[in-house]
Amino acid sequence: MIWWLRVRLVPTVLTTALVVYALLLLTVRDGAVILPAITVNAGNTVPLAFFLPLLVAGPLAHCLDSRQPHAELTGIRRTAWMDTVLAAASMGAALAATALVFVVTAADVTVQAGRNTLFLTGLMLTARAVLGRAGIVVPLGWVFAVILLGRRTSSTFHSWAVTALPPDTWHATAVAALSISAGVAATFITARKLP
Repeated sequence: MIWWLRVRLVPTVLTTALVVYALLLLTVRDGAVILPAITVNAGNTVPLAFFLPLLVAGPLAHCLDSRQPHAELTGIRRTAWMDTVLAAASMGAALAATALVFVVTAADVTVQAGRNTLFLTGLMLTARAVLGRAGIVVPLGWVFAVILLGRRTSSTFHSWAVTALPPDTWHATAVAALSISAGVAATFITARKLP
């Protein structure tokens, strides 16, 4: 087990990513930047917390890609289960960190960041099952698609832009739950097939 944790870079990369995610969420909770958009002329204010889920999805993909393929394919360890548990446990840790920051700050953007972490990580895991290592660009592409095309007006978003919708939007929460469920299932199915 310790060997697998070290090969997957859990003590170094993933733990650091989760700590940095929590600290930045605590720090930038109300911060925002104005970015260009195609669908509106002005007022495209984007919370800085909008980018924080990428700090979890990217390192998790790196950890899952850190492997010793020959040893894992010929070994008796259940690496498919272990990778699946790693993906689910990292989401649990991200949600726990999000909840802790919410208790301290009571900022709604923290709840939105937690939901977005589930959605974007699920998107990455599903894309990774299909595209391999190139799947990591899918959540990044989603973030920029929402920034550039997601606004209906300066204060409202299209319903497909789930990462930008308020935290109490039920369909965004449902899509996030569906995304992470599909991503964890895809991780289990393809764990031994990925390079």
